[in-house]
Amino acid sequence: MTEAECETHVVGLVLAQMYSLKKGTELFGERADEAVIKELSQVEEFETYQPMHKHELSEEDRKNALESMMKVTEKREDEVGNRKIKGRLVADGSKQRSYEGYEKSDGSSPTARTDSVILTGVIDAHERRAVSIIDVENAFLQSENDQRIIMAIRGKTAELLVRMKPALYRPYIWYSKKGVPMLYVLINKALYGMLRAALLFYRKLRADLEEMGFVVNPYDPCVANKDVRGSQCTVVWHVDDLKVSHKEEAVVTYFAKELGRCNKDKLKIKRGKVFDYLGMDVDFESCPGAMIISMIKYLNSMIEEWPEELKGTKVTPHGEHLFKIRPDDERELLHEELASQFHRTTAQLLFLCLRARPDVQTAVSFFTTRVRSPDTDDWKKLRHCMMYLKGTLHM
Repeated sequence: MTEAECETHVVGLVLAQMYSLKKGTELFGERADEAVIKELSQVEEFETYQPMHKHELSEEDRKNALESMMKVTEKREDEVGNRKIKGRLVADGSKQRSYEGYEKSDGSSPTARTDSVILTGVIDAHERRAVSIIDVENAFLQSENDQRIIMAIRGKTAELLVRMKPALYRPYIWYSKKGVPMLYVLINKALYGMLRAALLFYRKLRADLEEMGFVVNPYDPCVANKDVRGSQCTVVWHVDDLKVSHKEEAVVTYFAKELGRCNKDKLKIKRGKVFDYLGMDVDFESCPGAMIISMIKYLNSMIEEWPEELKGTKVTPHGEHLFKIRPDDERELLHEELASQFHRTTAQLLFLCLRARPDVQTAVSFFTTRVRSPDTDDWKKLRHCMMYLKGTLHM
């Protein structure tokens, strides 16, 4: 698996657990309903889709229509320990893979290399630059969809849309044979879940930066530089999360203003010397001239999630027997629940070791080869690594 493929698969998986609307309501109650209504309101604000009468659609339209899904997630703790509940309307883009002429590369969007994020941070620290982290809110919805894509909205989500805007949606609602409310819409914007959504936003963001005079790095298409007042201004981004830096705070402020102009002023901006960026705690304050990366909160959450009590600690990430494997006829495979946990923890460790904990990379490289059918020996080795990491939290 290449680093870019790891990023695409891992970032969403390890930072937040998404639930269906039904499960989210069970877990979070009214907070889930409030998050869903807020999400639908934001989607409406961007004129993301327009309703269509059932008779306006051809048989091919109905056959190729994407299914909508409303997902609910509990986000990571913020600076004051609060956990926000977020709803997200998602188009199930899996059907697009079967479209005639589709190729995987058609939907691939570049993401910043991890070493680019770290190296630009080192430069920021050495040159004592002012740094800001900028999140483009509703980023994909800022981008126009350039293909004809129909989506079906069903059940409670369709009911909520009618409740929010009855004059707009009620004439288009219809019911299935089982009495489920249905709504077809034409998607105008790059809705999350569409296979090309991230690529469409990347193209828009890159065009915006180039219009501002930035030159994209030839080795990493998610790093761009511009000379401003005799010093370099650097932007590195992972989808909609940007890190911008320059020796002068005023230059960073001006950049944020210009970026906001291109994105309806829908930005979240964090300034200072300590940031949470891409799952990392980045500290430019504790040791001036240096960048300190840690992921203690992230590691704590991994340990809390581990299904067994981790008694004691280990002094090494793995034992001498790491690469020893039993013959197939002697292996005892993990049952489905533990196998799923093995896969999830391995993905989390992969994310961790590429950023803040290179000391576990050898162990993780082995675990990634075992996720398809892990056995009890693999579980013990993974537990060994987790016990080692637990021990380092108190060093």
